[in-house]
Amino acid sequence: MRGLVCLCILTAFLMAAPPFAASVEPSGDIFKKDLPIDLTADFITYDKAADTYTARGSVVILQDKMTLTANEARLNVTTGMADAAGNVEVFDVAGSTLKADSLTMNINEKTSVAVHARIFYKKDNIHLRGKVIKKTGPEDYTSDGLTYTTCDCADDETPAWDFEASGATVTIGEYMTAWNARFHIMGVPVLYSPYVSLPMKRERQSGFLQPKPGYSKLRGFVLKNSFFWAMTDNMDSTYYLDVETRRGLGKGVEYRYIRNRKSNGEASFYHYKEKNIDRVREFRKGANNLSRPKTAADNRWAFKLKHLEDLGPGTTIKADINAVSDDEYFLDFGRGQERTLESLESNVALSKNWSSYSLSAQFRHFNNFLSAYDRDTLQMLPVMSLKNSNQRVAGGPFYLSGDYNYAHFSRAEGMDGDRLDAHPRLSLPLSPGGWFDFTPSFAPRATWYLVKHDPHGRYAERYLYDVTVDMTTTFVKIYRPEFESVKAIRHTFRPKLVYTYIPEAVQDDTPKFDSIDFVAAANNLTYSLNSILTGKVSDADKSKYPDYVYMDLNQTYNINEGTRNLNGPQDKRRPFSNVNGEIRIKPAAWSAVTGSPRGEATGRGSYDVYNKWFASYDASLSALHSVGDLTASHRFTRGSASYIEGAARAHAAKTVDLTYTKRFSITNHKSLETVYGMEHKQQCWSYQLSYTERPEEKVVYLTFNLLGLGRVAGVQGRIDGVAQ
Repeated sequence: MRGLVCLCILTAFLMAAPPFAASVEPSGDIFKKDLPIDLTADFITYDKAADTYTARGSVVILQDKMTLTANEARLNVTTGMADAAGNVEVFDVAGSTLKADSLTMNINEKTSVAVHARIFYKKDNIHLRGKVIKKTGPEDYTSDGLTYTTCDCADDETPAWDFEASGATVTIGEYMTAWNARFHIMGVPVLYSPYVSLPMKRERQSGFLQPKPGYSKLRGFVLKNSFFWAMTDNMDSTYYLDVETRRGLGKGVEYRYIRNRKSNGEASFYHYKEKNIDRVREFRKGANNLSRPKTAADNRWAFKLKHLEDLGPGTTIKADINAVSDDEYFLDFGRGQERTLESLESNVALSKNWSSYSLSAQFRHFNNFLSAYDRDTLQMLPVMSLKNSNQRVAGGPFYLSGDYNYAHFSRAEGMDGDRLDAHPRLSLPLSPGGWFDFTPSFAPRATWYLVKHDPHGRYAERYLYDVTVDMTTTFVKIYRPEFESVKAIRHTFRPKLVYTYIPEAVQDDTPKFDSIDFVAAANNLTYSLNSILTGKVSDADKSKYPDYVYMDLNQTYNINEGTRNLNGPQDKRRPFSNVNGEIRIKPAAWSAVTGSPRGEATGRGSYDVYNKWFASYDASLSALHSVGDLTASHRFTRGSASYIEGAARAHAAKTVDLTYTKRFSITNHKSLETVYGMEHKQQCWSYQLSYTERPEEKVVYLTFNLLGLGRVAGVQGRIDGVAQ
């Protein structure tokens, strides 16, 4: 109710004097003394002694983009007093209007009084009525008998909803007070507040956000409260208090800041006091198949910090720090994929970029949720990397690039130490006859280790090299179809062939910290085919270039595998890798007509040429049309997971939408989530009704929305289940 009062009264007084300049800040002036006024009427007289103009009959006053009409009007030039009476109407070119029985103005003091005023603000479709609306100062207003709504209806009809206050005063940029505030639905009062006093800010406003009630067997009655504090122009914060009668109490804070255009950040801390953590674990059984070490106690917390700092040209520092109290935290407080996290990383990185070089240093810390104490979890503190792009060598035909990195690995138990890896590359770009690009390259690689707790010794080293030959070309053809909006279609085709050779190297004695520590031998030939259809779509004076079709295929042939000796009659060579591909199709992009159907189909996968099946794929489809929307996706990994997800929205009637969402695990033959919904929209109000089924709970939500006020009420509850 306080939110209704605040927004209603604020809008009322912003509009009481000047509802007519939607593009500027309200000033409170209907007419300005520094601009000329054009006055026409049936009769105009001037009283020289009183210095007063009087106009009667079809009075029309024009100034800039403002128009006032009335039966009669008077203006005292000496005092600056003006009044209009009889069917007074003020309107602007934007469509906003002020109607009143009478209107009195003091142009010099910028005050006015409107009697039996009816105001319509076109920008937000706001209707206001007031017995008396007074502007008493540059930023001060009072009103008696104010009514507010965004519902369109005739003067003698009752709006679907409206707000009424017996009186209110407000100072723009300061505070607002109102009394006897009532909220009506079809003329019936349903909410009441005797008195309110709230801050009134033109920009961000501090205050309580909408509370979120709920209920579940695990949590009991739930009330989530939050308060937003607009601290300064570049800082704000939000404070949380979550009351759950059966489970416990949560407290949290979020802080956001912007130092300058390139430096900003945010931090948050949340603490939850459990009444009984063992009871939470009992409710969690059966709701998911995830398990973690039981490290949680009754005091649980989470901390996050993200920061980006610009230290000068090309130099930045980024921090992404995450910490939680226990390994079970995301099982109980995580959202979406957070619940399946097996580890949590914190990262601080300092980087410097030049035109051809980049230098970075990272500190990476990992929290392993599968290990109770993390004593054997490998940390990278720090990792330093130097990279350089292709640089011409001594003005000759050769180019030099490279990737060099140093890492310090540490952990409480197990092998740790230091590693230095150097991987320069010398290449010779050629273009024989201009028909294709041909680039051979040679890249020696050296890796040195200084390790602790290694049975093979304190020092280790590895030397190897790789040779690559890259051959590619591009074919382009332009088509000119006879379509109204598509002026041209460009087909780009890029075949590519890459040969890679890495000799066999003894790596049994080297430490194994990450993927850099083992480089497999290779004698491979890889082809790739890339095809793109791009259109030129003209719309008025603009041209767009959408990609209609994007396709990419690649496969590798292992020469060593294809030429090796067989070990027996049952042994078979399998030199070909899976065929990996990606495709994106946007058929609706052929049209430039606004509102035409839109759609997209995407797919990426890996096909096993020997077993003749897909090893994995990810396919999705989306379609948008005036009758409804549809999205569907299927993710598949052989022997691991198969998952489908779909959503549909049907415009069943002009004011009614029906929605359906489904998530299903084919692997487990189990529905993960099903949501049925209905949305009913009217001109100034709407409601959403949804029913959700998950393995651990069944939920019903009912939410009401009022145009201009947002969500004003909600009902929700859980049925026959437990909360996640």
